[in-house]
Amino acid sequence: MGFAPERVDWALHSTNGTLEAALDHLEAHQDEAIPADAMAAAPQPTSAADPHSTEAPEVNSIRCNVCEKVFRDMDLAMYHADKSGHEDFSESSEKIKPLSPEEREKRLQELRTRAAEKRAVKEAENAREQRANELIRRKAGQDAGQAREELERKERIKEAERKRRERLDDIAAKERVRQQIEEDKRRRAERAAREKELRQGIQTQATPAEGVPSLAAQLAKTSQASAGSETRLRVRAPGGTWMGTLSVEATLADVEKAVISDGKGGSGSSLTFSTTFPRKTFSQDERSQTLKALGLVPNAALEAQ
Repeated sequence: MGFAPERVDWALHSTNGTLEAALDHLEAHQDEAIPADAMAAAPQPTSAADPHSTEAPEVNSIRCNVCEKVFRDMDLAMYHADKSGHEDFSESSEKIKPLSPEEREKRLQELRTRAAEKRAVKEAENAREQRANELIRRKAGQDAGQAREELERKERIKEAERKRRERLDDIAAKERVRQQIEEDKRRRAERAAREKELRQGIQTQATPAEGVPSLAAQLAKTSQASAGSETRLRVRAPGGTWMGTLSVEATLADVEKAVISDGKGGSGSSLTFSTTFPRKTFSQDERSQTLKALGLVPNAALEAQ
């Protein structure tokens, strides 16, 4: 354990060769100089007490009644009690003889072996603990990396879904704008055609020319065209534009049912119909009249609110 041989001999001689006591002596006097008379002969023990004597027996040691070990003094016995947990001790007249040089050397070798074994066990425990800590650290790093990768993957999916929705919204918005432009073009064209027809009808009635049909002929032609069995309708409703063909005998109520059943009626349960040119809003009484009677043949454009 690193102590000089002469200091070990001093400790063994001073403690009558007891190993535990020698250890305590080495620790207590490790910084002191070895006395010149350290190896003087120890006082010889007195003879055993007369068994017939009435005097109390001389106490020369302390015995552990659990493991039968004998200790030189109370300090060594208390040290043994702390190490072993034994608590049953008694006084003993047995004297502890000093160890021979061979016994001292054997005890020291045992002490060195025991100390080396403890160091080896401690080093093995430290190595196991370091490996366990390293495994825990690596596992924690792997788990953190996997969690980070999973989070990044989910973020990429969310970003791709957001961009896809934006593209679909852009496409739908462009389609709505295109439909609105087409509807505006159609309405302007219909308005221009009606205005032209009106102007031509007034001009023909004022100055009929040879070969040009009169207004009465045009009305008759229109009446003949209206005599068909179907009419084509375009309805601009709150939920979008509805286009379809109905019988000339159908009513505005039938048109309302068709628009609402197609999902173009918006959130309302009933609709009010009107025309833009000429401007006219149909009353509740007219809802029961036929499209033919209302002049909505062979085609018509309506607005519904």
